Amino acid sequence: MLKKIYNSCDFLIRIGAYVSGLFIVIMTVLTFYEVIARSFFSKPTTFAVELSIYAVIGSCFLGGAYAVRTHSHITVDLLTNVVNDSWKRIFAYISNALGLIFSILFTVYGFIHVVKTYSLGTTSTSLLRIPMYIPELLLPIGGILLIITFILQIIDGGIHKGGGHL
Repeated sequence: MLKKIYNSCDFLIRIGAYVSGLFIVIMTVLTFYEVIARSFFSKPTTFAVELSIYAVIGSCFLGGAYAVRTHSHITVDLLTNVVNDSWKRIFAYISNALGLIFSILFTVYGFIHVVKTYSLGTTSTSLLRIPMYIPELLLPIGGILLIITFILQIIDGGIHKGGGHL
């Protein structure tokens, strides 16, 4: 039963990574379209820049959990390179616990912000008038994925070598 929950959590993190990749593709297509529309047809769009910004934000927040899970993010290992494996394990638990605390706070306050934005009816200032709670939802969703990731990292414990992918 616990193994199924663990694997399901890992699957959610990978889904976040795939959606993050999709956002990067969308951003690339929108940027390419905007360049062609401006350069060759002198007809800039009203939507490409704004949607590209939302796609970049989404890719960062949804893909961050996968980067943590696969140890693909930037790490500062000056201290951990000079200590033995037992201290490395202790540092891993401490850093994952701190990451979990940060992720919980980030998610809670992100969700509070989204609720306030929704209740105020805030929209983007562009011609699209997108309700801002929609792109802002990516923050607490990414935070939830980070919470799951740090819990799995604490369960896994141990020392990582970095760069390994699921």
